[in-house]
Amino acid sequence: METGEFQKLWKTFEIIAIGFVLLGILLVLYLIRGLLAPFIIAFVITFCLNPVVDYMEGEGINRTLAVIFLILLTLIILLILWRLTWPTLQTEIGSFQKNAPHYARKIQDGLNQGMKLLEKKAGFIPEGVLQGALQKRIDQLTSGTGDISFLMKTVGHVLFTLLLIPVIVFFFLKDGRRMKKVFITYVPNKYFETFLTLFHEIGRQISGYIRGQLMDSLCVGVLAIIGLYCFGINYAILIGAVVGVVNIVPYIGPFLGLTFGALLALMDTGSIVDVLQVAGVIALVKALDDTALSPLIVSRSVQVHPLMVIVLIAFGGTIHGIWGMLLAVPLYCTMRVSFQILYKGFVEYGNW
Repeated sequence: METGEFQKLWKTFEIIAIGFVLLGILLVLYLIRGLLAPFIIAFVITFCLNPVVDYMEGEGINRTLAVIFLILLTLIILLILWRLTWPTLQTEIGSFQKNAPHYARKIQDGLNQGMKLLEKKAGFIPEGVLQGALQKRIDQLTSGTGDISFLMKTVGHVLFTLLLIPVIVFFFLKDGRRMKKVFITYVPNKYFETFLTLFHEIGRQISGYIRGQLMDSLCVGVLAIIGLYCFGINYAILIGAVVGVVNIVPYIGPFLGLTFGALLALMDTGSIVDVLQVAGVIALVKALDDTALSPLIVSRSVQVHPLMVIVLIAFGGTIHGIWGMLLAVPLYCTMRVSFQILYKGFVEYGNW
């Protein structure tokens, strides 16, 4: 076999090997997906705080001290915000819990009426079959909610996650650069520049996307709360908070927020006027977000077609629920930029 043909075969083998390595990493992440929640949250926080730590280190402050100071300052700010907003939010949540059985009965009555109408119009469905199936499903969903062991397990998991996140953030901020350097040392010299470019571009796109989405969602939530308060809508803070949180999920999130707000207003007062006011406020905030906030805040480095975003979110939700929906777009962008840079470095430039 000639040397040129052997080199071509070897290049093909290396490309296939890289593909299998990437697939292996994704498989491992999928298998341990139940343990990833605190690491994902810590990863997001790290991307938000890392520029500040880099700036403080550049000003001559020890990196470890800068990380400790910044984490403590962040926790203090969050505690202050919690103390300022919790009384009102607690009142709204308490009112919602008090009225929850009434809301549940209204929803169930509406569904039963719909099932009756469907059975009557269809003709071939025996009376009570759909209602019985619906009641069985409701019983399945509500069974076990009063299980104290399940409740204790859930609370324990949440507390453990909350305690673990600051620790992970500390080590990510303190030793993240060192971890990257250790990994780079294992890269052969002829691949060094390619992988350095790859790490820089992935970090730039993900950090821009994360910081932009968080700031955009905060602005959307605050504007929604202000607008709902102006119209005197009950649960204004609760609805606005939900609208802001779900806005993190592109395209689908605003629809979920609108649905939640409209249904809560309908169950609370039964007034179509209130429903239209809630829908109008959220739609106006979304229009403002699309035309002004998002272009100014969200990084333009991530360019993905809206249809592709919807497909990715649906696929991510199928694989791993809400976390899959949140991670689908940045993970896709990471894989896309990885392929582009590796292809240029290995194939176009012949950097083998």
